[in-house]
Amino acid sequence: MQLHKLKAHAWDVIRMIPDEELAKLAKDTKVDYCAKVLTGERMFYLLVYAFVKADRLSQRKLESVFASQPFKALFNYSVDMKVTRSSISTRLSTINLDFFEQSFQLIYNKLSALYTEEEIRGMNLIRVDSTMVAETCNKLREGFTVGRKAGGKEDRKQIKYTMAYDGFAAKLAEVFSKPTYLNEDKAMPEVVRPLIKKDKEHKNIYVLDRGLVALDNYKEFGRSDAVFIGRINTNRKMTVLRSLMTEDTDGDLGKLELVDDVIAHLYKDGKEDAQEFRVVKAMFRKPTNTARKSPGGSNRKKVESEVWFITNVTNEQGKLQLTPREIAEAYRRRWDIEVFYRFLKQNLSFSHFMSTSENGIKVILYMTLITAMLIMIYKRLNDIGYTEAKFCFKLELEEWIIELNVAIRTGELDHRKAMQAVRNRIP
Repeated sequence: MQLHKLKAHAWDVIRMIPDEELAKLAKDTKVDYCAKVLTGERMFYLLVYAFVKADRLSQRKLESVFASQPFKALFNYSVDMKVTRSSISTRLSTINLDFFEQSFQLIYNKLSALYTEEEIRGMNLIRVDSTMVAETCNKLREGFTVGRKAGGKEDRKQIKYTMAYDGFAAKLAEVFSKPTYLNEDKAMPEVVRPLIKKDKEHKNIYVLDRGLVALDNYKEFGRSDAVFIGRINTNRKMTVLRSLMTEDTDGDLGKLELVDDVIAHLYKDGKEDAQEFRVVKAMFRKPTNTARKSPGGSNRKKVESEVWFITNVTNEQGKLQLTPREIAEAYRRRWDIEVFYRFLKQNLSFSHFMSTSENGIKVILYMTLITAMLIMIYKRLNDIGYTEAKFCFKLELEEWIIELNVAIRTGELDHRKAMQAVRNRIP
């Protein structure tokens, strides 16, 4: 990709950050109480810039980034301003989390408003899933113990991140460190419930990972009038009440072929439950290995020939109606969140911990998601891939800093006019 051919540029996206509103948030949340150098806004810009510029970030790298001339030139900070790794560590552990959580919501609302009505309707498909990040036990204070580090003697711990992704960004994310949340039936509802409360018109369709198996969760979502699509085991016991198949039913589900479309009662603890659900049964046209790769990269084959989807969309008159093909397509798009997780881990240092305190982990989470949103807007406007968007964004920031330095050193009028808005907009 040649940078001069891009339709939108890194500086266009950076200027979308609402600085006056961030300053108001900082005042309202009192995030700068007793802070001399690392104010909330400076931590905000330090993390955004560092996520874009550096790979596998650490607190020492953040110290170096803050001390660098390009960072200070871009954000108009004094060259004498300094921070240490220990001050960054302490600040991450104690800084007011409300500022970053509300900043995340603010940036999400601002940037999602750039989408068209048609695009926003497409964003009502909410994919819900989890990912894990591991660290040695002596570094991570809380987490699930998962075994020893390869080639070492130390146990490893994991933190679980569960997110609801709409194709643009994570609408909501939670961090879990207690063993009970290893079970998706405990973790996923913690993310879905708040979204259901916000979605008063019930426009969202929640696409749930197959780790959600408890019947009570499906019933709870149904009672809330939230539309969901999930996947259940093909040996799940049920009583078929009626079939929705007709002569006009399209059996072509892409890589799947429709077998049956029924209304059924599922069983719980050996007893038939009275709640009705719709179950769409399909066969893979070609048996598929659906096993997930282990962290080491290897996996055992898990060849499946059949797949069953569960939903509370029954195609009743006056309600949302979905064909079997639309249900299968919606679940197929659940894979988007896996791609999003891979982008975060491979491109935004999300595969390890920059802070091992609970507060610091959540600050890094929100700032990672904010940076991802900025890159997603850049990706969308330029119609390029995730990795290419991150790479081009970084290159353009570097070019921008060079131009800014030229303006500063030469006093050249055109450059000064071009960059004045940038230097004035960031405290």
